[in-house]
Amino acid sequence: MTGLTQTGGVALALWLVTLLVMVLKVTPPEASKLVIWVSIVAILGRFFASWISDAWGRRASGIFTCLTAALFMSLAGYLHDVFIGGLSLFYAMILVQSFFGSGNYSIVGPYMGELWPARLRGSGMGFVYGVGNLGKFIGPAGLAIIAGSSNFVNPKATLDALVPGFNYFASWYVLGALAFWLIAMETRGRTIDEIDSALDRPMPAPALSLEHPAGD
Repeated sequence: MTGLTQTGGVALALWLVTLLVMVLKVTPPEASKLVIWVSIVAILGRFFASWISDAWGRRASGIFTCLTAALFMSLAGYLHDVFIGGLSLFYAMILVQSFFGSGNYSIVGPYMGELWPARLRGSGMGFVYGVGNLGKFIGPAGLAIIAGSSNFVNPKATLDALVPGFNYFASWYVLGALAFWLIAMETRGRTIDEIDSALDRPMPAPALSLEHPAGD
């Protein structure tokens, strides 16, 4: 889950100043100032996500933040050229996406520590974060394919690639939501000892067939 949510978020962060310059027609210093507000909103989102993680549970809050981040990521691409009263909806969507997308890390980070049994917790979390860093390569490479660029490390951003590019970023959050829904177990309200006991519980032995009893 860490890798899935990181891929879209990290790729956007790497491109954000360039995208703001291209879409809003501002200078790089002005775009950098706008990114400061994106970072501030992201911090607020982490406080919010930390709260709902305990209030709603890990799975429900993870699904909610992933799907909300995906929605506003996609809308940012479709509404990149729309302004309301001088406010860029592209920038507004990025702010909302940052709130939920970055906030998701406050759920995923601690949650990954809860999902490993005690004997594997250190190496397991190290493995998770190592795999998660693959998103720093997968994100730009995927965008390069979508944009039709031959440079997979530093593809050129274009307006034509905005909609498919942002839908590509959003798809990783959707995959994260699916992982929360289909794979993850709920750990809210359970102690580490209780979680370890559940993870270390042996699988039940298959029932013996009545037609072929043991020893036949």
